[in-house]
Amino acid sequence: MRRLLVFFILFSLFSCEKIVDKPKNLIEKHEMAEIIADFAIYDQTYTVKPDANMELVSRFVLKKHKIDAKTYRDSYKYYISNPEEMDDIFAEAKEIILDKDPKLEDYIEKKKKENPNLPEFLR
Repeated sequence: MRRLLVFFILFSLFSCEKIVDKPKNLIEKHEMAEIIADFAIYDQTYTVKPDANMELVSRFVLKKHKIDAKTYRDSYKYYISNPEEMDDIFAEAKEIILDKDPKLEDYIEKKKKENPNLPEFLR
C-alpha cells in the first residue's frame, strides 16, 4: 500500500510540467542517499511497532543529519524532478542499506523469485 502511495505521489510530481529550481541549500546527493536510507530503515519500525510515532522518527532522522524539514523537502522536490539524479540517489541508498545488513540481499532475491510478476519498482 505504501509503495502504491509513493508511486502515485511520484506520478503526480512527474506529470507536472513545472521545472523545480535548484534550491540554495540543496542537500548533496550522498547526504540525501544517507537520509533516504535512514528513512527506509526507520520506516520498518512501523512494521515491528505499529503504534510508533513516525513523525518523531522523521524528526529524529533529520536531526541526526542536521537538516531541517524545509531543506529536505526542497531538496527532495528538486531531485525528484531530475529522475536520473534521483535514480542515483536511490541506488546509493540501497547500497547503504545493504552494507548495513548484507543478508538483506539474499532475502530480497528470494522475495523477487517468489513474486516474479511484480513490476521492478514494487520489488
